[in-house]
Amino acid sequence: MLYLNLEELGALARQVREEAGLSQREAAERIGSSQSNVSAAEKGNSSRYISVALSIIEKIGGKRIEGPLYGIVEKRDSLE
Repeated sequence: MLYLNLEELGALARQVREEAGLSQREAAERIGSSQSNVSAAEKGNSSRYISVALSIIEKIGGKRIEGPLYGIVEKRDSLE
């Protein structure tokens, strides 16, 4: 299983959004969220924004993230 921390998940969401040529506001409109939520998700601020990051990756990037969310950890240290 691939483990991502919140920052890595956010970076992937940002990469997907930028590759689609969308601003944070445009991405938010497409996924039914707000620009501030997209910004927080891309920064990996909190686990409460995981669904926003996943929506960007799946709905805008067309990439499917499979598996349980316990594969996403708050910090790398959590794996040790």
